[in-house]
Amino acid sequence: MINPTGLRWVLTVLFVLPALYALWLAAAPGRTLPGRLSHVLHAVMGVAMAAMVWPWGMDLPADPQVAVFSAGALWFAATPWFRSPGTEPRRARFLAAVPHVVMMLAMAWMAAVMDGAATASGGHGGGHDMPGMDMSGPDAVGAMSLTGTGQQWTAALLAVFLTAVGLLWLSRAFDRGRVAASPKRDDGAAEPACHAAMAVGMAVMFLLL
Repeated sequence: MINPTGLRWVLTVLFVLPALYALWLAAAPGRTLPGRLSHVLHAVMGVAMAAMVWPWGMDLPADPQVAVFSAGALWFAATPWFRSPGTEPRRARFLAAVPHVVMMLAMAWMAAVMDGAATASGGHGGGHDMPGMDMSGPDAVGAMSLTGTGQQWTAALLAVFLTAVGLLWLSRAFDRGRVAASPKRDDGAAEPACHAAMAVGMAVMFLLL
């Protein structure tokens, strides 16, 4: 999906490192089953995004991706209802879940869009142009671009949202990093940093669309 090799590798790192960290969290002792499932979903999302960066990623079946990430969106939307209240208000738990829900839905949408583009370009046996999709030449940054107004606005809004969320997560990671450097340690900076990397990488992908 991305033509410049250097940019491919940068985005691949942005997606693969958070995926590996999510797998490490999922396997860590003391995790609850819902927590492990959430981390596994993040890992799958990172791997899928890394695959989308490369040309062979367009040949991966789209239907399983759409199904998995749609189910992931439902999972993150439902988890605030089942989490123990603790000291965090329910409204705060729902707001915290929104970015994860949007990212999962964005993944499902991108997989469907890329599948249509691959079919249009002959990747799945098709041979005709797809309305609303332009297959860019080798000199373009992105291997495809949206031409339909609705899809362009969807990609643009997702890019803006993910950029804002990524900056928020990055700010949170810096705040926790400063706390970790103080006598009162808090080792929770890595997780929001990984979320930030994933969100910013996805925003770049949508901007290229």
